[in-house]
Amino acid sequence: MKGHPILGIISGFFFGLFLAITLFLYGVIPLHGPWVLVLPILGTLLGIGMAAWAPFGEKSPGS
Repeated sequence: MKGHPILGIISGFFFGLFLAITLFLYGVIPLHGPWVLVLPILGTLLGIGMAAWAPFGEKSPGS
């Protein structure tokens, strides 16, 4: 796998976790709802996808 998968997993998890906390604090989702657990998992999957897709450290053909 190219890219940085570990960085994608960690940053995606924290993105989903803080998104869930923010939505809970603003009253959008309840604490006992499933979204508090689903959002960090979706964030982790998004992070893995972005790490696999993004061209981090890839040189341009003209360089």
